[in-house]
Amino acid sequence: MPSTTTLYTSAPTAHKDTEALESANRGSLNKELVVAKHHKQRNPPLVEPILARFKLSPELPKLLQDLHVYISTDESNAVLQYSVHACPLRMRREMRIVFPEIAGKEKELLIIPTFQKVASSMVSYHPETQDEKDDKLNVFYRWGAELVTRLRKQGYWADITDPMSGMALFTACGPSLYPDVEGAEALLRYRLINIGNCFLLSHPQWGTHVYPATAFTLAPADVLMDAINSMQLNIHS
Repeated sequence: MPSTTTLYTSAPTAHKDTEALESANRGSLNKELVVAKHHKQRNPPLVEPILARFKLSPELPKLLQDLHVYISTDESNAVLQYSVHACPLRMRREMRIVFPEIAGKEKELLIIPTFQKVASSMVSYHPETQDEKDDKLNVFYRWGAELVTRLRKQGYWADITDPMSGMALFTACGPSLYPDVEGAEALLRYRLINIGNCFLLSHPQWGTHVYPATAFTLAPADVLMDAINSMQLNIHS
């Protein structure tokens, strides 16, 4: 199987040791996801994909401030698609290696894949394409940090992974990394395109013009949806 690398190669990352960990144990989780995709979908989404607009605070959440990296606050809104999934049995062993803090609670884990539409295909490496990737990265950081903050205030574990590296962003990092692209394929059956040394995601409506990123929580689905709905401005058609 070809090794998986990220296409987001030059955007800023919130982790100081990303380069050293890029070669870490991503492969084992990828294998779990590849096995899962060959089976009939036994775990339909708890919440089917929804395209929605969210208000972004002009101030960075404290979780992001504590990272001491520059994150743009130029955007006032975020438009993204999200869905909610119970963690499939085949992924649980590896998820506790991505997030050591959830060990023993893997069956309670909810996975929230998100997607932002982009003007340029993710296969492009033009400077303007990279700028757009950076913008979407910043939007996801802000959206994800706000969601994590709201869930933590209610006493629930929550985190996002850095789309640049696959590493846990706000909690302890394990030796495995979470691959957003393969995660989307396993959870939503989205098509993967093999472009040699990596996989590219094809969204059913947007094709390769899509920026994927993922959030995670141990909160019950109703609590999660209350938090998401409280951030949401309106549903997009």
